[in-house]
Amino acid sequence: MATKNFNNVNTRNGFNESVAAVINAFQTRLGKMARVATLMAVMGLISAAPATAQVKLGFKGGITTCELKDKNSILDSNKHTAYTGGLMLDLNIPKVNLGLEVSAMYRFSKNNKISESSESSKRHVIDIPVYVRYRLAIPAVEKIVAPIVFTGPNISLVVKDDSKIKDPEDSRARLSWDVGAGVDLFKHVRLTASYGIGMNKVKELVGKEHNDKPVEGKDHCWTLSAAIMF
Repeated sequence: MATKNFNNVNTRNGFNESVAAVINAFQTRLGKMARVATLMAVMGLISAAPATAQVKLGFKGGITTCELKDKNSILDSNKHTAYTGGLMLDLNIPKVNLGLEVSAMYRFSKNNKISESSESSKRHVIDIPVYVRYRLAIPAVEKIVAPIVFTGPNISLVVKDDSKIKDPEDSRARLSWDVGAGVDLFKHVRLTASYGIGMNKVKELVGKEHNDKPVEGKDHCWTLSAAIMF
């Protein structure tokens, strides 16, 4: 009986150690800035949910064009277009016209070549943008069209990247800060355009012409999207 209890304790300790290892690995990859952004998002969700808040769910899709830039302009030609789609949650506070938009988006892209020695590649990413939004409600036309502006962090988790030019030590978690504007149509359709600037550096291997050393740059992305809310 004592042996069985001892084995149970060892099993439980092993499970706890495994969970702790996973959490530590995630925190290391996500980085300090992403953890702060995540905390801000959670605090925003808690503080922006009074009893009068209106919550809508929706489907969102769009197209993103990204460019990896560095100070020496070595990576500026690394442009790629991605297609995104996923779910969104929109929380609106009517009296102050403020809101919170949280999405979970799947993004697929095919990268172009950086140099003659590099090859094109495919990338699969999960984006989690968390935006604070202001809606300009004009009484006469509010039910038909309402302009909006928004800003907030966007956490990107790279699920798969078969690029041969990426640095093996590069983090799979990336953080950007987005700003954008758009319109709500009939309170159920949202059209937006946003611009995101990478907050953490990304490493790319660009070939022998640069002594096989990784070059650090930051993502700059334009996104056009449309959403249907219910």
